[in-house]
Amino acid sequence: MANKYYSDEILASYDLSFAELEKIEKSLEDPDISVDMMSELAERCLPLIRTCKAKLLETQNNVEEILKEVENIK
Repeated sequence: MANKYYSDEILASYDLSFAELEKIEKSLEDPDISVDMMSELAERCLPLIRTCKAKLLETQNNVEEILKEVENIK
């Protein structure tokens, strides 16, 4: 799963991926950022966003399963 920017460890963790996204956000807020750097940073965001989305969906599914089990408890 690793790509040219991030290790498997980062791409396996919501917290690490989100932290990287926050660093990128700070970089993008720099008024002196070049268009080339902006483009590279945008490219770097995609695998991090995929990780975060997948983890959030996984958590949502887990919570829904737990709620179903709780509803069946008598």
